[in-house]
Amino acid sequence: MTCLVVLSTGCGAIDLGGSAADDDRYGFGPRPDDSVVYQPDVVLVDGGSRAIRSVSADGFTYVVDGDARGVDDLRPGRIMFATSEAVGRVVRVDRSGGDAAITLAPVRLTDVVRDGHFAVDQALDLESQAFGALPSLLGETVEETPAGATPAVPDAGQATGIGTNAIGLPDLRLAAPPIVLAPARAPAADPAARSIDRKIGAWAVTAYKDSGKLGLTAQHGTAVSRLKVDFDIRLLVRDLRVSGDIRVTDGVIPHPRFRVDGIEALAVTIAAGAEGGLSDNKKAKIELPIEVKQPIVIGGFPATLKQTFTFLVQTAFTAKNGNISATGRWGLDGPIGYDGSAVLTPAFSVQESIMQSLRGVSIGVEGIVVAAEFRFGLLLGLPVAGAGPFVGVVASLGLTNGSAAGRVGLPLAGPAAKCRGSTLVLTVRAGEGISLSRTLSEAIEEVLKVSIPAEAASLSKDIVNRSVVEPDVPLCQG
Repeated sequence: MTCLVVLSTGCGAIDLGGSAADDDRYGFGPRPDDSVVYQPDVVLVDGGSRAIRSVSADGFTYVVDGDARGVDDLRPGRIMFATSEAVGRVVRVDRSGGDAAITLAPVRLTDVVRDGHFAVDQALDLESQAFGALPSLLGETVEETPAGATPAVPDAGQATGIGTNAIGLPDLRLAAPPIVLAPARAPAADPAARSIDRKIGAWAVTAYKDSGKLGLTAQHGTAVSRLKVDFDIRLLVRDLRVSGDIRVTDGVIPHPRFRVDGIEALAVTIAAGAEGGLSDNKKAKIELPIEVKQPIVIGGFPATLKQTFTFLVQTAFTAKNGNISATGRWGLDGPIGYDGSAVLTPAFSVQESIMQSLRGVSIGVEGIVVAAEFRFGLLLGLPVAGAGPFVGVVASLGLTNGSAAGRVGLPLAGPAAKCRGSTLVLTVRAGEGISLSRTLSEAIEEVLKVSIPAEAASLSKDIVNRSVVEPDVPLCQG
């Protein structure tokens, strides 16, 4: 009988993953550990990253050493587990010479593990990370869509669903090959690099990091649209750390715990203007994952610690040559995460009021929403679709600046003339499941012709949800 699970009776003490000092390009391989029992259709492949020859551009086909132990047992329907980033349900097996090309589909953690206990308490040192590259995403589009002739002032409260289809966006994404922060490897990676630039349609995006912050700056501007947007959003951190306790019992995770400590503040700077007014407005969701990618081994079980980052923008300029700008900073004191069904939220404070800096000049009402999600996870699976516990902070900021001319009765929803307003919604989202957007999931299903497990419903709780309108009079309440 073929031995599919290294811990099964008669399998013996086979060292499948090697030591932590081995090649970790695709994470570490699994090693024998009595605390983990795998599902019966899981096939462990010997050699860890050393057994992987290459990976396709889309990240779903792995060319592996055909002589590696376990490869002969791979067939469609089974789950290959070679490393923490080479795990998935086998869709296709193609042999070429002495190698095998294995096409994989995403799986959940409980598809792989039947029984196990995984505890982690790990520092994330951004200074020791280096920028790298992940496989290209499927289903990418680079597209911008006018928001309409008479847009409503954006509602930041609707953008807390950034992981789905926030603020009324159509099914579009502005996407680029993800940026990754990965452990430094000489000579391919440069740990001294603190930023990296990407061009996404009309957007110029810079990701940056150091020991105290991780953030992203985006600038938009074209001669055709005449819309100018320049914003920066960043987490300020100190002694960043993730910890968790995940117990799988008979394929169920009854009471997971996962948290992030060391996030001290969120800071945002926004400046935007539209030369053409209504015709320049945009609704755009930009998926540019930034990952703090750190392979680890828990007992004999390999996993990857990751952080991803997604943001969106919506503008509502109503008059030509309108502009708006503001800067804000908010303190976050305490862990974010979850303990079973209880969501952990940090204490909130205003360190720099965005209303005090809100400026703009226009004969109409101008508005903008910027929303972003910072997500941390302990993941197993494919690089673009890892599965496991995660926790994220969703920040949604909406700004409105009223008409300098004091006009009333514009065809807009929201605050009217001479009013300034801001809405800030900070939400903790947490759960366990595949970290995969609906758009990407549908693209994978179309290409691989298999069903993809949906991301698990997440727990959520607001850290803060507040709106401020100045002056506070009935006219300004719309």
